[in-house]
Amino acid sequence: MSISLTNTSGYVYLAAAGAPTVKAPVSTADQASATFVRYRDQYGLGASDLADRCGNIYATDGTLVARISYNGRVWAPDDRLLQEPQTT
Repeated sequence: MSISLTNTSGYVYLAAAGAPTVKAPVSTADQASATFVRYRDQYGLGASDLADRCGNIYATDGTLVARISYNGRVWAPDDRLLQEPQTT
């Protein structure tokens, strides 16, 4: 079951050395995590390649609602684990 991140939609911020900077629209933790993992894998990124704030999930008003760690886990701003990444 995916956690809804905002009352409306938001975006996950993606940025890294050698990869484009993207604000990808998302509305659930599953969607945000999957988008992050695709971006990481598509560009062959290591943790040290990720820019500051890469993986942060924001509401449309710019409020930080969660963040994604390199392994795809979704964390609350207070560092509580919200969700494990989906496995296929």
